Amino acid sequence: MNLNDFDGYIFDLDGTLIDSSNAWYRVDDIFLSSYGIDTPDDYDREIAGMSFEMAAKYTIDRFNLKCTVNEVIKEWNDIVRDIFETEISLFEGAEEYLRYLKSKGKRLSVATVNNLELTIPVLENNKVLDLFDNITTAAEVTRPKGFPDIYIKAAKKLRISVSKCVVFEDILQGIKGAKKGGFKTVAVMCKENIHYRDEIISLCNRYITNYKELIVD
Repeated sequence: MNLNDFDGYIFDLDGTLIDSSNAWYRVDDIFLSSYGIDTPDDYDREIAGMSFEMAAKYTIDRFNLKCTVNEVIKEWNDIVRDIFETEISLFEGAEEYLRYLKSKGKRLSVATVNNLELTIPVLENNKVLDLFDNITTAAEVTRPKGFPDIYIKAAKKLRISVSKCVVFEDILQGIKGAKKGGFKTVAVMCKENIHYRDEIISLCNRYITNYKELIVD
């Protein structure tokens, strides 16, 4: 697969463009501990790929919390906002690759489970917001990233057919969802997805550990 053959490039945010996984682990621990709950080992895997609304409902139901979905989301946002605005950086080579793509006239999109209030500042602070033609959040579709909906929505916003778009993801659910939609996929391998490494590699069309691998003139 020659990545330069595509017209549209759709990027997940957390764990794909930005090194934010530890931030979300901190959020989960802080939030659940405020209710006297230790974070279960499977919790992060269970909510991976869900929208904020889906994850909040799952959390309320699983732990029988006496709060609303909106209240949970507000607590998460309050905890993570400062971290996203001040501490989160792009993965090595990501900015260079994004600028490389734009120099070739490619169209770029973000497809994220995060809301815009978190997504825009972190991209802006890392000086890449202006490189993206659009942003699609999980709140715009009804199903999580195990389904292709968010990637199809992003492709439609780019006005580029699925066959001419490639999806970059780090989570297994994301790779599976994009493949269901007929997209070619690039897996960004990192320590957070090590448990699913073999399955991810078997499903994706290409995998990388550093974006600089993709810059070829």
